Amino acid sequence: MEKENLKPEESLSIITEMIETEKIRFGENGFIYRFWGWMVIAGSLLQYLLMYIEYQHHYYAWFLMILGGIYTGIHFSKEKNRVSMPLSGKLMAYTWTAIGLNAFVVSFLLPQTTGQFLLMFILAFIGIGTIFSGAMLRFPLMILGGVICNALGFVSIFTPFEYWGLYSIIAVTFADLIPGYVLKAKFQKKNV
Repeated sequence: MEKENLKPEESLSIITEMIETEKIRFGENGFIYRFWGWMVIAGSLLQYLLMYIEYQHHYYAWFLMILGGIYTGIHFSKEKNRVSMPLSGKLMAYTWTAIGLNAFVVSFLLPQTTGQFLLMFILAFIGIGTIFSGAMLRFPLMILGGVICNALGFVSIFTPFEYWGLYSIIAVTFADLIPGYVLKAKFQKKNV
């Protein structure tokens, strides 16, 4: 095989094409970000409703996340059978699985132990995952959403519990919903 010397522009073009091909193979249409964004908003609003009616176990609203996790597993098991997942997709899947398991442990098994730091841990996990996903997709808007999510997690340490649902809604709006809808628009534009 003959060795070919490429100009820097040609090398960059090949790398860019590989990244775009990887995104298309991964089928990133933003669905999972929109899905989880709306799940968190539903959990936050349901918890506020339960607090409003003075239900003692208002935190039960977050058991919706378990249903979301089951649905996500089923959704991606069907997707996996249609298209082989590229390396970036596998890395993001493992990362988000680890984040989900850690958030579950902190939220459902250690809530009294984490106390005032509970939302900070959850939003930090989500922020890190969002920054990682944004970097893998080369999507600065998602990276910014992850930074906002992380920042709100740290702000939550200094605010009353009653505002945590609002912080969660703002965090997922920037970390999941806005990037998810932008990805959907880009995906639809490419596949028209």
